[in-house]
Amino acid sequence: MSTQLTIYSVSLENVHLWVRQPGPGTLEGSRRRAIAMDAQSAGNGSLSVAEAVDDIFGDRPKNPGAGDAYTCVWQDVIEHGESTRFDLGPLRQGARFLEVASEELEAAGVPPELTPSSFVYDNPFASTPQARNAPFVGHVAAQRVTELREVYEVITVGAATAGLVNVLLAAAEETLRFNTFAMNFPDGPLPPQDLVTFYG
Repeated sequence: MSTQLTIYSVSLENVHLWVRQPGPGTLEGSRRRAIAMDAQSAGNGSLSVAEAVDDIFGDRPKNPGAGDAYTCVWQDVIEHGESTRFDLGPLRQGARFLEVASEELEAAGVPPELTPSSFVYDNPFASTPQARNAPFVGHVAAQRVTELREVYEVITVGAATAGLVNVLLAAAEETLRFNTFAMNFPDGPLPPQDLVTFYG
């Protein structure tokens, strides 16, 4: 079964703001798409995706066994917010591909915490549990994106891993470009963008 790695350049600070203070139609649109996901059985846990929308937007207590549904909601919020998307896949070997690629990257000098096997499981949404099945949510914080770009742009890897490196570098470049703009915004700094990943 093939898997996909999707990377978003997006401000996590803004994502939290979008669910705490949703703009006109945001909650309704998220509910509508969640109902469609439930109809396709996108949620695999004990909670429907539509119920997960209400938990997240309503800041209700979270179901510890409903990580799959919450992850679907977070991806939907980011996909329909101010973000830039980068895709790698389908990956036929899935987790095995990321494991092998991460070993190669670490051998080439990438710090372990900046390899995909680490950051794709680093859930940035502490209020909701990690998915038990796919997709898993992870992230690289804005403060580490410069380091990620610096180490990835100088390494030499095989052809199989090169595609992954190219996608990560494109996402990092976009994030750093925006963050430079955000830092120098005339009316004061804007929230920096992070890299948020969905893998599965």
